[in-house]
This record gives sequence, structure tokens and C-alpha cells, in this order.
Amino acid sequence: MAAQIETYNSNFGQLSIEKGPENNFVWTGSIGISNNIYSGQVPIYIFTNERKIPNNLIDFVEMIVLSIDQYLEKSFLFIKQTLTEQPQKYKIRENEYDYLSLDINSFPIDVPELTFWEDSSEWMVRFAEGKFHICDPLGISVTFNLTNPLTVDNLEDSEYIDK
Repeated sequence: MAAQIETYNSNFGQLSIEKGPENNFVWTGSIGISNNIYSGQVPIYIFTNERKIPNNLIDFVEMIVLSIDQYLEKSFLFIKQTLTEQPQKYKIRENEYDYLSLDINSFPIDVPELTFWEDSSEWMVRFAEGKFHICDPLGISVTFNLTNPLTVDNLEDSEYIDK
């Protein structure tokens, strides 16, 4: 007998549910975009405590996703500013300093994805690839509180999550 696939039709596309880590659930979907910064599919992950997406969470996710160009630009600018201001903290290597002077259309981070959590005003844009050595193996991310970027997260020492 085939497993029942549960879906939710959001304003940006269909989301499917899977069992997530720690007895939670994860809704997955994507949105296709094409702009000066990135062209392609952007995966979207929404972690929930139950097998449903609370109305306030989906409303917030839809607001962010439907303005994705704005949030990708904010993320690029915030990463560029943070790495420029704190190169030692982020272990910027001598051969990487030239990247910091590039405009955001050429800035060497790529393959964005969005992650949201129930019961949190924080969410994340992770760039899975980049030319900075700290982007290996899991990328670099920006954590937002609602619509404001908070931190740049160096993911080089992070681990994959097992479901």
C-alpha cells in the first residue's frame, strides 16, 4: 500500500510534508526565480510541530517568498558587509579579499534555500555554494528576525541533519 502524500497549496506553489528530525515535520516546496542575482529553483523548508502549517506561519512564509528578490538582495548585501567588516571572524583568506569588492550581481555565493520554523520569528537563507572556503561543505547563511537580517552563520563546522 502506497504512503499517503499530504500537500498544501500555498500562494507560491504546492508544499509536501515529510517526517522531520526530532518528531517534527517538514514541509517542502520551491519557487522558480530569475533575476540579476540568481536564476533557478529555490527550495523552501517549513518545520512544524504538527502535521499542519499554522495560519500565521504560512502567511509569514508567503509574504517572504513572494518578495524573494528583496530578501536575496538583503542577504547578499548583509553577507558582503559582515565579511568585509569581520574578515578574521569569518576566516577570510588572502586570496578571497578580492571577492569582497565585487558587486552583488557577481558576489560568489550561490544556490539559495529558505528555512522557516514554527514558534520562531527567525528564519534562514542558506547559500549552499560559494567560493569562500568557509562555504565548504554546507554553505553560508543569513538568519533573519522577521524581515531584518541578524547574523551571518559560518556553516563549515555544521553537520547534516538526519531525518
